[in-house]
Amino acid sequence: MKINNRILPSGRIGLAVSGGSDSVALAFLLTKGGKKRNAAKRFVILHVDHALRKESKEEYRFVRALAKRLGLPFKGIHANVKRMKGESLEMAARRVRLEFFSKCVKSLKLDAIATGHHMDDVAETFLMKLKRASLCGIKEKSTVGDIHFVRPLLGCRDKELKAYLEKFGESWREDASNDDTSIERNKVRHEILPFLEKHLDAKIVEHIAKINSFESH
Repeated sequence: MKINNRILPSGRIGLAVSGGSDSVALAFLLTKGGKKRNAAKRFVILHVDHALRKESKEEYRFVRALAKRLGLPFKGIHANVKRMKGESLEMAARRVRLEFFSKCVKSLKLDAIATGHHMDDVAETFLMKLKRASLCGIKEKSTVGDIHFVRPLLGCRDKELKAYLEKFGESWREDASNDDTSIERNKVRHEILPFLEKHLDAKIVEHIAKINSFESH
């Protein structure tokens, strides 16, 4: 797997962990399973329970237990997501996350927040934006307000991250809504990309990722 540690700042980093395989793998890879020297001083696990699904409280407990097992500090909230005028539920949830991350940056003195976005996310985002005549994908580094985001796993496939966790007997939590193909990203993930890989190019995800890397620089 290609992990880009070069984009990580030297200071303290928040790890945005939802409980999914990508973010759980992020926590394990960057901390070497909690064994990395000074991991507890360098990393803190961040989690938002949006309270939008019945499983969310269990996911909160799972991530909190994961942080304890890795010997890392944990900061989480049980959010109350309310839509503002003109907001979709997804937009409201994102706003709540950003507000939480912004508070964590200040209170925990974080230099950046790392997310588990990976190569498949890049390909999905590329195809979704292509129909809007935009080729702007996911960048390794970006800034939203006072929050600096880093994405060191963009060189990794989703299946690689899951295989890594399975190799060490680690579990994760699946969001059941990710199977709903009425949602655009899920349709791209479960139907369009597999079709393109089968009938057009078996390495189309990797090729899209290369285009994304060119566009990001």
